[in-house]
Amino acid sequence: MEGGYDMKKYVVILVFSENFSKVLLVKRAQKPYINCWNGIGGKIQENETEIEASVRECKEETNIDLVNPKILVTLIYPNEDNNINTGTNLTVVYANSKEIDVEENYEGVYEWKPIEFALDFNAKDIAGLSNLAQFIKEILDKEGIKKIYD
Repeated sequence: MEGGYDMKKYVVILVFSENFSKVLLVKRAQKPYINCWNGIGGKIQENETEIEASVRECKEETNIDLVNPKILVTLIYPNEDNNINTGTNLTVVYANSKEIDVEENYEGVYEWKPIEFALDFNAKDIAGLSNLAQFIKEILDKEGIKKIYD
């Protein structure tokens, strides 16, 4: 509970190859977004920062140790009553990693997808109504990588 309100807090982690040419995505085996490609992620535990949650979730799901993760943005979605204090808080975190093979697990199947795949705003098999593509575009811009869309 935060200030007497019960806000749900989550992280989504976008792990890029060292040169930003690929992104590690999971084809989810469970809801939400079952059978859709998504970033790695999960719930932020009580007394845990967004970065700590990202490091923990990434290690649990992929066995990748995040190095120097960065926060892109935190989005606050209101609940049905339009109350942002009891809605969902989603923080987008990103980092780079060597392209190691990640074994399939309870979350789904993992693949290093080409950036172009993830930047498809019209893809029906990517989670989140094209917000994943928007996050990636913003990360590439923030990192000064213009080759994809300039």
